Amino acid sequence: MTELPEYEHLVQYYETDQMGVVHHSNYIRWFEEARISVFDKIGMGYKEMEEAGIISPVTAVEAQFKTMARFYDTVVLHLKFTKYTGVRLYIDYEVRDKVTSEVRCVGHSEHCFIDANGKIQSIVRARPDLDKKLRQYLAEKE
Repeated sequence: MTELPEYEHLVQYYETDQMGVVHHSNYIRWFEEARISVFDKIGMGYKEMEEAGIISPVTAVEAQFKTMARFYDTVVLHLKFTKYTGVRLYIDYEVRDKVTSEVRCVGHSEHCFIDANGKIQSIVRARPDLDKKLRQYLAEKE
């Protein structure tokens, strides 16, 4: 397994709530930001995949909040591809404070691959090059 690059995010003021901590909904947004950035870095950019007719919608997402992030904290997101079937991809997320390494949130998302008409697409058949790349980063070999 090749390790995925990490993603850093500086907490913005508008992401906090009345208590001065990051509103829970922002962690899901950060998962997406990190996923798009990581896919770009490993040569599987969402823009290029969509231009090639491959769309990867989220079919499930969950987050468990551990500790609070606040305005102007920098958090580091670590992603791990935990399962890949050729038509589905499962990703785990860990959000840590950059300075203290304290875990802020952990989460998981599930994705499928479809074409522009919404039909399930097998990456194995449609894009063997992308299939090989995904398998390279898979944390647990099938």
